[in-house]
Amino acid sequence: MELIYNLLCFIKRHRSSVVLITILILPTTIKAEESVNMLSAKQQYSMQGTGKYSQNPHWRNNACQACHEDKPDRKNLKLHTSDINKLCNSCHRTVSKHSYIHPFGMVPSKKILKNMPESFSRAVKRGGNKLTCITCHDLSMTCLPKKRSKKGLNPLFFREGPYRTRTEFCYRCHDKSKYQRLNPHDQINESGVVNKKICTVCHDSIEKLKTAKNIKEVDFNYKENLSTMCVGCHPVKPHPGGSFSFFSDKKGPNHLVKPSERILRHMKKMEKKNNIVFPLEPGTGKVFCGTCHNPHEKGVIKRDVAASGADSKNRLRIQKICRNCHDN
Repeated sequence: MELIYNLLCFIKRHRSSVVLITILILPTTIKAEESVNMLSAKQQYSMQGTGKYSQNPHWRNNACQACHEDKPDRKNLKLHTSDINKLCNSCHRTVSKHSYIHPFGMVPSKKILKNMPESFSRAVKRGGNKLTCITCHDLSMTCLPKKRSKKGLNPLFFREGPYRTRTEFCYRCHDKSKYQRLNPHDQINESGVVNKKICTVCHDSIEKLKTAKNIKEVDFNYKENLSTMCVGCHPVKPHPGGSFSFFSDKKGPNHLVKPSERILRHMKKMEKKNNIVFPLEPGTGKVFCGTCHNPHEKGVIKRDVAASGADSKNRLRIQKICRNCHDN
């Protein structure tokens, strides 16, 4: 989304330049592509790993020999090397070192094999009963004309893809219930008992929570900049307002500051009127995420003024929240 946002802003500011650049570049790109001296697939393979230029054999016709010794048929699928990972890494050596790539070479557990769809387990068997690049990437998809239509939605030819998210693909083999992200807002179990372990995600002392009458008597794991606890899971730009408009040059207001005396007086007035509290960051007196949003599950906090907004839409302490700091 951030990439799209930046692109749209650039187009808005440089609309005439973008049109001109497109007109100048597009014909040149087409001619360059048409004039490339296409190497044979076998020549390409011999150049892989040398640092020299080679064509991408994926999603192309007549590139079979980049991986296979001869043009393959149903009886002959012999590769240049029996080591599938070595074959892939002759082009993708750098990419495969990145930490986000799934490790390969290990024998999957019986539990993982049981969870795997059949096409994945067949790929494991073809890789010598170990995880290889083809466990997750279906190379045949790029070779068969009848599957070429999937290139737009599944350019990296993930097996049985496309997938909406990367984690959706992970759960084809891994148990989704074992990898669920912790939700610190899920604070009460099915029996109605507060889960104290969840409380320690944000709070340092559970005992003080029992007697605290205001935020100054509450201990947090972070002593300064309490919003840091929130943005780890909710990485948002300053809001509300301009930063969320694709065609706005405004950066949006920054609310995470100390309110002026006028704003502070109005906040106190509205707190009394609405029987609510808008807590400010202890020590600095700044607005933080918890000033407007109540992160607690309904039933955790017993004091009415502090409990307002729990489990509400966007966890806002009160829905028409702007007027509680700003005059109409």
